[in-house]
Amino acid sequence: MKTLITAEDIRKLHRDGGVKLDFAMQSMIITPEARDVASKLGISIVDTPQTDGISAKDPKQAIREAVEARLPAGKCDPALLEQLVNKALRELAQGAIGPYCERDVSDSGIVLVKGGSVRFGRFDGAPGKNIGLTDVIGSEDGSSIGAGFMQWENSSFPWTLNYDEIDVVLEGELHITCGGKTSIGKPGDVFFIPKGSSIEFGTPSKVRFVYISYPADWSDA
Repeated sequence: MKTLITAEDIRKLHRDGGVKLDFAMQSMIITPEARDVASKLGISIVDTPQTDGISAKDPKQAIREAVEARLPAGKCDPALLEQLVNKALRELAQGAIGPYCERDVSDSGIVLVKGGSVRFGRFDGAPGKNIGLTDVIGSEDGSSIGAGFMQWENSSFPWTLNYDEIDVVLEGELHITCGGKTSIGKPGDVFFIPKGSSIEFGTPSKVRFVYISYPADWSDA
């Protein structure tokens, strides 16, 4: 059975002082989020040759077995299992490496993110929409605020914020609708969206912007 490596596994490795993960493709599956967290924490993922004779399996079956092994014994809801397996398959289909950015981290803790290197993952908060999102600064950096990039084209989606957010428009137009009023931000413009706001993000053309959120772990807020 293949071992599933998640972002939490990478964080635990970091807490334990680890700086390298030996990755055997034939016996392990690593999620795109886990690779992204490893990059942020400076943990190298090193491909190692398979020596135990494990043969390659059908990817869906391998993921199913790995997910089943993590669920409580005797409490495996078939519908939930299928949902988790399909989610993992979608992530893998979007790219083996997933969201990514180049980062320079100094000994003093200063982090430089190379904006031109950002590769986008898929934002799960807008089902059916092709919304790109990549977190670049977070609690893994010892920061109480988070930051990342978003981009998409000719689309909109509703969202309720359980955190404070600032958005800095880089390209295109960012439309934010709240209470029947739409505010339009263009390159160089800055939005502040207070915690608790129910809004609609959108653009009639395309948009790329940086978001800054408080607290850093906005997805858990």
